[in-house]
Amino acid sequence: MIKHIFCDLDGTLYNKGISKEDIKAIEEIEKEGVIFHIATGRVFKQAYKMVNENFKLNGYYICENGSFIFDKDENLILKNPLDDHIVRKIISTFDSKTAHIYLKYDGNVVLSGGADIFDYYSKDYIVDKDLFKGYDFGNLVGNVGILSDNMDELKRLEYFYKDKFKDVCDIYLSGPYTLNIVPNHVSKRRAIETICEKYNVNLDEIATMGDSPNDICMLKNIKCSFVMEKGLDEVKKNATYVVNSVKEGIEVIKKINRTI
Repeated sequence: MIKHIFCDLDGTLYNKGISKEDIKAIEEIEKEGVIFHIATGRVFKQAYKMVNENFKLNGYYICENGSFIFDKDENLILKNPLDDHIVRKIISTFDSKTAHIYLKYDGNVVLSGGADIFDYYSKDYIVDKDLFKGYDFGNLVGNVGILSDNMDELKRLEYFYKDKFKDVCDIYLSGPYTLNIVPNHVSKRRAIETICEKYNVNLDEIATMGDSPNDICMLKNIKCSFVMEKGLDEVKKNATYVVNSVKEGIEVIKKINRTI
């Protein structure tokens, strides 16, 4: 039986808003005892606002791709930021004419530039070039991002940083304009496993939903995993089901639960 659902936001549940159909489906499945959680690359305050404006979440918020976990009452449950010395090394080695570096720092998104590109995701950010000149970040950087509307440049930077930091970081494309660099002991999957331990459930009792490469870790080898139809082929091959919406995935979960 599926007891928990872990769902990505952007491109999965959130597509210029959350549809009424998806909200209704979430509310209905929760009435059947299934707990719905969010697993996103966004900082908590963004994720909380996006969800709370539409429905009351009963589960956890996995934020910054697993670096932070918050409960429904906004309490911080888990914190796994990047070490400051790694952040400094990433910043010092950054070199690009068409990309910009940004930090998810102390619950905010701080850009060095590229605000016009980041507007695709959100207007909730700070532009502060001076922050990137600093030495002490207080171990408050959940992950480092690189922003560009040039995919070839993002790919180049992905290979560059994988070569330099693969032993301590995971580096992957997380959207059409963004590359993320996170601690290699942090992921949505590991955060999900932490929550499963709290509830004393195993991975066969959960469902996961996503659409992007940063979701592969939580889709792969999960018996009940869903990828959105518009997702990349590399993501689709790691999921059990391909669906058009969260609602469609929940309908499959209902059928699974009724057969048990």
